[in-house]
This record gives sequence, C-alpha cells and structure tokens, in this order.
Amino acid sequence: MHEPPAQRPGATEGPGPLSPLERTVLSAILERLGASAEREALRAQLTRASVVSRTHSGVGFVTRIAVPDTLFPIDESSAPRLAPLFAAHPQLTERAEFLLQLRGGRLAVLEAYCFEGGWPADEAEFRVVG
Repeated sequence: MHEPPAQRPGATEGPGPLSPLERTVLSAILERLGASAEREALRAQLTRASVVSRTHSGVGFVTRIAVPDTLFPIDESSAPRLAPLFAAHPQLTERAEFLLQLRGGRLAVLEAYCFEGGWPADEAEFRVVG
C-alpha cells in the first residue's frame, strides 16, 4: 500500500476541500449534538464548508474553515457545547483528539493532535471511538 508523504511541521496547505478525515470527524461531532435546529444549521454549513488553510504541526493539524455567507449562522447565545472527539489509529498508542470551534455562529477551526508520537501519514486508518 502506498502511503502519502508525511507533512512536515509548519507546512501549510489550502485553500481547498476538507479531507475525508475532517469531514468524518466534523460529521461525528455534529451528530453527537442530537436533534436540534442548531445541529441542522451546522450540518448545512458542513455541506458547503471548505478549507481556508491547514497547518501541520507534526503531532496534528489546525484547519481553518470557510462557510459561505449565504448560509445562516446559528445564534451564538444558543450555540451548543462542542465536546472533543477521540479517534484511534493503529500507529498511535493513545487516541487522537479533535476539537471544533465556532466563530460568529459558523464552523471555524478544527484542531487535531495526538498525545504521543507523530501524526500518522495514512489518515484513512483513523476510527472514531468517542
């Protein structure tokens, strides 16, 4: 199996589409919110979201997200609490953590990092665990 090249720390990509891992993680975070108008609005944002920039740290990445202005933001006073999401990878001894930030009622930043070792090159092997 051919692995993609590892991203060196400080490397920045973008703009462009969200990666399959980013889409999976964002969808899982939003699913955990339960049925609500806020969740549906954020899911609508996700369908049209794109990457402004993705910066690699060696132990994870920070992705800045753009959402078109034509999609309505959620009311910040009713914004749901977004809990971290964890994912396992066969090359990691500990789970990786993913954090989503909203700004102005819109999807804004996804941060990912592992607690031990370096970020795996093959992101397709990540599995959401909680």
